[in-house]
Amino acid sequence: MKKETVLIAAYGTLRSGERNERFCRNAISRRNATIPGTLYDTGWGFPAFVPAGKTKVTVELIEIPIRDWADVDRLEGYPRLYDRVLTDFRLPDGSTVQAWIYIMNHLPEQAKIIPSGDWKAR
Repeated sequence: MKKETVLIAAYGTLRSGERNERFCRNAISRRNATIPGTLYDTGWGFPAFVPAGKTKVTVELIEIPIRDWADVDRLEGYPRLYDRVLTDFRLPDGSTVQAWIYIMNHLPEQAKIIPSGDWKAR
């Protein structure tokens, strides 16, 4: 049977209450998780995640219908601006789950680290 949904990790404007949340309007579920790395404010109104670093970066794991993934890819500028990687995320109960995360290909010079690792708490 073909998988009909995909699990993506949103750390910026796709999260609940953020301006691009509408791209995930058909979400089946949303739950919080973390991943080690570094979160940057690009200076362009959206963040970038880099897997290097040890900050606990806050993400929202969003299960969306596979048909909506192409719209998210376009928003993220995949594969030109961001690549996407399947990786492990830690849930609040300590268990792990795999999801897709978008990783910026080249950080802009003006990018600044978000020390909290949380776009909403920048």
